[in-house]
Amino acid sequence: MANMLILEPDRAQCRAMTQALKAAGHHPRAVHTVREAEKILRRERMMTILNAQISFTQSYEFVRAMAERGLPVIFVTADPANAAHLRAMYHGDCDVLLRPFDAEELTAMAERLLAQAERTLSVGSLRLDVEARQATKDGEPITLTAQEFALLEALMRSPDEAVSREDLLRSAWGYQGIGITRTVDVHVQRLRRKLGRDAIETVYKTGYRLRLA
Repeated sequence: MANMLILEPDRAQCRAMTQALKAAGHHPRAVHTVREAEKILRRERMMTILNAQISFTQSYEFVRAMAERGLPVIFVTADPANAAHLRAMYHGDCDVLLRPFDAEELTAMAERLLAQAERTLSVGSLRLDVEARQATKDGEPITLTAQEFALLEALMRSPDEAVSREDLLRSAWGYQGIGITRTVDVHVQRLRRKLGRDAIETVYKTGYRLRLA
């Protein structure tokens, strides 16, 4: 079961969505303002269910930051004509829930997006299809070796964090020793040649952080 964030100024709608997701075994957290949501998502990564009627000036930077971090989003709107625009606007995994909503439809949509997010990682313009073992940047395919793919997947699963060489060895290749971290440096250099020199940041005395806009 998953943690989810509900950003809904309407408290009655917020309660209804919270109850529907809790009944399905999930762990929703409800907030009523963009500022509250931003504070939570600075600390945690989770799917967000967002009222699409929140004003553009309030929500633009928030939605853009979610897309850059590869977080799935469900937009909630009462206007069917707005659905296609919302899907096209968001550069990541998303769907649109029409109001008045059905509890089963909300739950099914959320679970489908969560499963899709597990298969496809997105950070900025970079997308990784974990099942198909395919990578693209700006829509163009990138040819990666198996080890480069594993390293990039490990970095994309923690895009906002500095990941140590030891953790990268364990998550990407399953190595437990700490005396062979040089292999990470070699593969990072190869990835930089394919993604761009500034795509992976070296964090002094720690490891590496993915930096893609």
